[in-house]
Amino acid sequence: VVMGRHSPPQYGSAPHEDIVALLERYPRRFIGFGGIDGSDPAKAMAEIEKCIAWGFKGVAFDNGWCDPPLYDDDERLMPLYARCAEAGLIVSFTSSIFVGPDLTYCDPVHIQRVARRFPTLRIVVPHGAWPYTVQIIAVAIQSSHLNHIPDFYGQVPKTPGADEYVKAANYYLGHRLLFASSYPVRPLGQSVEQFRAQPFESDEIRWRCLGGNAARLLGL
Repeated sequence: VVMGRHSPPQYGSAPHEDIVALLERYPRRFIGFGGIDGSDPAKAMAEIEKCIAWGFKGVAFDNGWCDPPLYDDDERLMPLYARCAEAGLIVSFTSSIFVGPDLTYCDPVHIQRVARRFPTLRIVVPHGAWPYTVQIIAVAIQSSHLNHIPDFYGQVPKTPGADEYVKAANYYLGHRLLFASSYPVRPLGQSVEQFRAQPFESDEIRWRCLGGNAARLLGL
């Protein structure tokens, strides 16, 4: 999956045109997600329509990086989520301590409110709302359409709270925990090996989380 991103300059962005070119060149290799900047809702809606026309599987919101920053449950974003639900797009909420000016922007209550309001909207949460690990996996009990992608917060050894994601996968989240590499922040091979090394209770759960869950979510 190639994610479009609207990020501050220090993190870099991935424009839609580059993703479209990549999909056209390697149609069997990559799946595209658009990057949506909710700062201008009208422009954002137009970009969502383009993503639908391009055949993207979903769109990514980095709302804490908007100008001004937005919470994921900001009312101005609700028509955008409604359109995504109608079109069958997966919505990605990047959520962690780095996305937004302070910790309130990754408080899982904001994603919980969106999930409750749109029960048919398929949601993924890259960065796993770290450090609110227990809180976000608790939201998954209530919302079966919520999927977690802890990426490097669930892979780097000794990361506080990382074991909670695996505990949940061994309990009730085994069909909704997804691997992501965090590339280019970390090397692909390192991410895969550290994810495989997590204390999953069985190889079935491990391989489901490594790829099977994502394949099902993406309709592959």
